[in-house]
Amino acid sequence: MSMTILIVDDNEAIHELFQEYCTAQGYCAESARNGEEGLAKYCAIKPDIVLMDMRMPIMNGYEASKGIKSVDPDAKILLVTGHPEDPLATKSLAEGYVRTIIPKPFTLGMLFQEINRTLAA
Repeated sequence: MSMTILIVDDNEAIHELFQEYCTAQGYCAESARNGEEGLAKYCAIKPDIVLMDMRMPIMNGYEASKGIKSVDPDAKILLVTGHPEDPLATKSLAEGYVRTIIPKPFTLGMLFQEINRTLAA
């Protein structure tokens, strides 16, 4: 059974890039366009790992990560953001809602190294 990655981001190009790369790496990729959708999808599919953006409409990454952790304290969430210095990003990490912050732009190799490290932990 392949690993499932949930991508929560409001950027369509990010979804397309991740979908393609995840499939090529043998992962199953699911998408959500905002934090509210991401939280609902997490509860429905229980993915192995979540790639969470911070700044999104409806519900931001901090609120979504906090919500996911409230239903599954063992959830593995990586924050992928173009604003790593955002107070909500650092708060998400400090409060234990996310495992690490991956700043955009990044290389897919670097990202998947972090995904594999997190899944192995």
